[in-house]
Amino acid sequence: MNPAQLQQQNEQVLKLSVPLRPEPQLSFEQAANLLGQFIRWSNTTPYYRTYIDKPAEGEIHAIFQYEKLPPFTVDGLRYLERESEYFISLGPYELCIQETKFGFVPNSGETHASRVRRKIRFSKGGVSTVMLVHYSRGPAQPIPPEFMRTPPVRQYPLIPSAEPAIFVMGEKTGQRVPLQSLQMLQQQQQQQGLIPGPQGFQPQANAGGPQPPRGPMQNPMQAQNAALASQNAAIAAQNAAMAGHRGPPKPHIPEDPNDEDESDVVTHRDISTTRFIRNHEFLAEVFSPEPTPKPVELPEEKEEDLQAALTAVQAEIDALNQRTTELEAMKLANESAALVLH
Repeated sequence: MNPAQLQQQNEQVLKLSVPLRPEPQLSFEQAANLLGQFIRWSNTTPYYRTYIDKPAEGEIHAIFQYEKLPPFTVDGLRYLERESEYFISLGPYELCIQETKFGFVPNSGETHASRVRRKIRFSKGGVSTVMLVHYSRGPAQPIPPEFMRTPPVRQYPLIPSAEPAIFVMGEKTGQRVPLQSLQMLQQQQQQQGLIPGPQGFQPQANAGGPQPPRGPMQNPMQAQNAALASQNAAIAAQNAAMAGHRGPPKPHIPEDPNDEDESDVVTHRDISTTRFIRNHEFLAEVFSPEPTPKPVELPEEKEEDLQAALTAVQAEIDALNQRTTELEAMKLANESAALVLH
């Protein structure tokens, strides 16, 4: 992979395969509701690698952003202002907003920069790895002449990714879906009502205040509870099958109430946290731009070669033993001669 291809790979994002209807203006309450909806969809819907390039006004994207993945910064727009970060509290929840203003498409004929990009995620009370990206219009600023002649912010043409889609949450975490089957899976989920139809999902105004993820999605670690429950069920079934071959059960031994086992202080939250971190480490290895080292190939050795090597080693041992015996005999003879002289 040449440097240009590697650069394009780092510019790709993991995007949720759910159609979203453009929304020119998006309030923070609507953003919190959308994030909660994204998190619920993430349990049954895969993410796929793609580009966000020269987005139009109102576009909404749901991406998966983990700390070991390349951060999302390149979208085909050039901005006159650096990205700023601030936080908004919505009851027990907190949103982290990364905002960049005064954007424009290079060499497009635009004379004023007015595009705004907001990257929004939960910083408290929700899953922080799911990010909402929204594009809108803001105050305009004339584009300086030196920026009018600048080259594009990325290399074109963009090479589509051939990697399969992947589930990042829920019972199917880590499972892959070929890109050829992604559209069929999307149609099946739309028919079942799991995701919105081809017209896209439109956020609704919420007059009663923000309603971020409800029920089981309120805890960020609970995104992995379904996978944990599935594995526990499989382990229980395996133990039940093995119990039939162990004969009669052993007599019950009363437990000492003063004996505190380490498992008594391990909570389900600890287990879920460990599984959450491990799954995302697996994902980081899968999507890492660094090439995966090839496994070490061990030479094949035949039984005849091993037997010959063993025979040679045994012959060396016998020769050393014989030489040791000769040296000990010479030592005894020298000592005897010395005694006779004295």
